[in-house]
Amino acid sequence: MKAVIIAAGCGSRIKNAHKQSHKTLIRINGKRIIDDIIEKLIDCKINDIVIITGYKNKELEQAIKNSTYQNVKLQFINNPEWKKSNGISVHCAKESVSGNEEFVLLMSDHIFEKDILQNIIKTKIKKSQGLLAIDFKIDQIPDLDDGMKIQCEPTNDPFHKIIKFNKKLKNYQAIDSGIFKFNYSFFNYLEKAFSLEKYSLSDACNLIAKNNNMIGMDIKTNLWLDIDTPEMFNFKKIINKIIFQE
Repeated sequence: MKAVIIAAGCGSRIKNAHKQSHKTLIRINGKRIIDDIIEKLIDCKINDIVIITGYKNKELEQAIKNSTYQNVKLQFINNPEWKKSNGISVHCAKESVSGNEEFVLLMSDHIFEKDILQNIIKTKIKKSQGLLAIDFKIDQIPDLDDGMKIQCEPTNDPFHKIIKFNKKLKNYQAIDSGIFKFNYSFFNYLEKAFSLEKYSLSDACNLIAKNNNMIGMDIKTNLWLDIDTPEMFNFKKIINKIIFQE
């Protein structure tokens, strides 16, 4: 299985914290965000990793290459249109994924407990399906206004049928944690969304949901955090549980 990490954006809302460097190079408890993500992938036996870059791509690529990961294959793909919607960055990985291959999709500014990733990896999906780790602990979401809201209904615990993605939903049950699993067929959904002039990851996921093929996996007590504003560093209890102090 392959992993695709989206690391193309500039992190404009957190620029004072990363001081014009790349946001995924921010250190939390002494560890860079990107290092924590890659190390968790390696721990979960995923050693083939594609990183989609954009903003300060050369700096980011060199910083990652300077790390001492063991037995890992890293591929960097630059998205020159990184200022546009994130679905374009995901689509850049198409040529790196084979027709019968599954891949996990991660965001370079999200930190998370390893159990979430392990559960996503071991969950079987059909070729036409997508899988997303979703958080029902809505009252504990640090930046709820900016969270991607998920409308869903239960099927078999811990799985739910996702009906809709939208940040402006009023009727929703969970929040998107940014940890996905797809097959190569996902790129067909992306391209269909593009043909409708819709370019975000959530646009393609909504197309899958319309076909009743988008599955939500409840992360239950596990924690994650989207590091996209300086205020996120105040959630030390969450951070310390995800990234141990070095």
